[in-house]
Amino acid sequence: MSILLKRTLWLMSCLAALIICVVFLPVSRSAAWAGAVAAVLVAAVAWWRTGRAAQALRHAPLGEQLVAALPDVDYRLPVVLTVGECAEALFAGEAVRETAQGCYILIPQPDQLAHYSEMLLAIRPGWSTQLSALLVLQPEQHHDQPVLAAQLREFRFQVQRCAQHSGHVLPAMLACLLQGAPSPWFSVEAAQAGVRVWDEQQQGTPLSRWVANADDSEKASRLAQGVMLSSQIAWLREQVLPQFSGTEQASAPLHLHAMAMSWQPEVASVPRNLWQQWLQQRTTLRSLATDTVSSHGRFPDFLLAQLPVRRGYSPPQRAAVYALALVTLFSVIALACSSWNNHRLLRAIASDVARYRAIAMTNTALKVPALNQLQSDARLLEKYQRNGAPVHLALGLYPGEQLYPPVMAEIRGYVPPAKPPEKGVPRLVRLDSMSLFEVGKSALKTGSTKVLVDALIDIKAKPGWMVLVTGHTDSTGDTHANQQLSLARAAAVRDWMIATSDIPETCFAIQGYGATRPVATNTTSAGRAANRRVEISLVPNAAACQPAARQSDLSLSSPSGDKNP
Repeated sequence: MSILLKRTLWLMSCLAALIICVVFLPVSRSAAWAGAVAAVLVAAVAWWRTGRAAQALRHAPLGEQLVAALPDVDYRLPVVLTVGECAEALFAGEAVRETAQGCYILIPQPDQLAHYSEMLLAIRPGWSTQLSALLVLQPEQHHDQPVLAAQLREFRFQVQRCAQHSGHVLPAMLACLLQGAPSPWFSVEAAQAGVRVWDEQQQGTPLSRWVANADDSEKASRLAQGVMLSSQIAWLREQVLPQFSGTEQASAPLHLHAMAMSWQPEVASVPRNLWQQWLQQRTTLRSLATDTVSSHGRFPDFLLAQLPVRRGYSPPQRAAVYALALVTLFSVIALACSSWNNHRLLRAIASDVARYRAIAMTNTALKVPALNQLQSDARLLEKYQRNGAPVHLALGLYPGEQLYPPVMAEIRGYVPPAKPPEKGVPRLVRLDSMSLFEVGKSALKTGSTKVLVDALIDIKAKPGWMVLVTGHTDSTGDTHANQQLSLARAAAVRDWMIATSDIPETCFAIQGYGATRPVATNTTSAGRAANRRVEISLVPNAAACQPAARQSDLSLSSPSGDKNP
């Protein structure tokens, strides 16, 4: 997969994680932002590592040479990652060798096979279905069996890692080279029984037919090669193949696709090597001796034609599959979080309703706070109904339409306690001046007592309240005279109330307003009659009407600024 596709997927993953953490995840805000920061850091590291793999190939051993010699991006033949002791001899100093059947890439060390495959796929992502691995083995260069077993297990492990990087099972092949006179390639394939011999035209022939078709001069040589070949296959099955299929290693068993064997004169050998020891112990035969001749090695091209055709997914298709899986995972997590958030809302409101119902209606101290909480819940539900449910409650799971009616039913069913009787508002008693006084006079008329007694009954003096007696006239006559007349009439009414009742003098105040506060128009006789009046009312005054108070008459100033002496 290309760097662009990988980084796009990581960017999508980071965005999805941010949305989940900040919007949907039912945790505290600090925990949500901590998760978001962690997601951004992981995406940043992945972004950096994705680009580093392609750059690392250029700085690796043979990296510049390998990158320069690689086929084009649209190359579709098999690409064989080649490792082993004499692999350099096969490549003749080059890093990449192309043949008619495919492309061979030299890997410097067996333990670098997976690393090189990762770097190679970073710049050639379309080759994921074309890769295969080839181990070149020279039994005559090994004299220590544990060291050989460790190298074989390392190759097995590296092939498994290559499969993880490419996303496909990597076909593995083994090429075994022995020192001797030049011979054709012999192969043993997993899908076919018997040994086949391959000529230069890549045509395979069963071993028995190859021996039978030889002329008299070559028949003995081919028979000897057939015997040595049988011994070589036996050695491979005893010493090599168990290291690929053993269960003591953590990696999965490695099943070789094919094995190829050949005798080549340029192959070197060491004294007392594993192949000679095994050959002498089992068969008393000796390896075929030959002079070492410098020549270019031959690749087992015939194996490439036998590789399975792996269609697989192209990098864009794989990226699309990963993106679809990512969107599916994001949708599942978002739905789960939204469901949990709605469950919490439902449980909280149900708890508030249950608490409200459990409190008696007469327990006002607890009932009112519970009612306030229900009203707060109702306002929240109304807000969601008016503006739409928030994202973390949406996705088709919001239960607000079912929650709102029962909450409102509980609120409407609240019966408030009976209000205490309100404190009586002081009454205003209005007396007609014509019933109390003669025209222009301030002395009470004979017979006005009944009117004053009724007023006295309505006005009850009490501590902290002052009995205010005010006099009013119409607009006829002099303004100052009207004010003095209204003040004198107020004083007359006060004096009568003090003399008749037990209300102390400190409870009274008088005021004369003249014609300044009419209650009707002065242009008509009826209006002027209504304006000629005396009003008695109670006004708050903390110092008034106290038992210990001893004050003289209290009077309020008139509009003109005069006070009653």
